[in-house]
Parts: sequence; C-alpha cells; structure tokens
Amino acid sequence: MDLSKMRTPDWILGGCALALVIDLLFFPWHKIDINFGPLGSASQSRSGIQSPNSFWGVLALLLVLAILAVVIIRRLTTVKLPDLPISWADALFYGSIATLVLLLIKLVAETDFLGFGAYLGILLAGGLVYGGFATKQVDGSSASSAPPTAF
Repeated sequence: MDLSKMRTPDWILGGCALALVIDLLFFPWHKIDINFGPLGSASQSRSGIQSPNSFWGVLALLLVLAILAVVIIRRLTTVKLPDLPISWADALFYGSIATLVLLLIKLVAETDFLGFGAYLGILLAGGLVYGGFATKQVDGSSASSAPPTAF
C-alpha cells in the first residue's frame, strides 16, 4: 500500500467519507432530553441510520461506503476497476452529490430534536462533494494533458 499515490482530493474525499461513516453510525442525529425535576432526567438519542427516516440514512451510508471503497481501490491497490459509461471521477462526484441530497432529505423530513451529528453530517457531506469535485477537476486536467492515442 503506497500512500504516495494519494492526491490531495483523494485525501479530502476519503477523509470526509470515513468521518461521515463514523458520524452516521455513532453520533446522535436526533436527541431528546427530558428533565423530571427532583426525580432525575432521561435522554434518548438516535444515530443517522436509525429512525426517524432511517431509509435515507442507510442509503447514504451504503453510498459513502462505496465511495470510500472506490477511493481506496483506485489509489492504494493495483486492481483495475471496470469501465463505466462515465469516468470514475465523475461517478465519485455524482455519488457524493447523491449522498448530500439523501442526508438533506433525511434532515428536512424530521427537524425536531436535532443532535450535533446531523449538522456535522451535512458539513461532512459538503466536504465530500468538494472532494468529488476536486477529484473530477484533477482527473479531467490530467486526461486533457495526456497525448492523444492512435487507433
């Protein structure tokens, strides 16, 4: 595993993806605290893949895991990924946009009792989109500077 093959956009994309996986699995997206006065208090929190609207969180988790896997496979292994109708950089960019949209849908569908994980998740998804955009720009510039191939 040669980490020197990782470029700055790959670090951004991979770092945001890994942090977003942790956020979706462990940080509170919805949290409620109830104070019963002298009797004590109760607290309940739900992660990004739990209810309410867990479907959107699970889809976002699967998508961000796929993005993380593609970044790792492309840069840290010698495995050749199959050809897509679009470039892999475009696929990563569109996948990161889809992740942000899924998390925004989850957030907008239920805005009561939001925890810090919801806000952090949206910020990380924004970073994921930026990393996808930067990857697309770097891959696009390296493809356009490559010499033309003869058929």
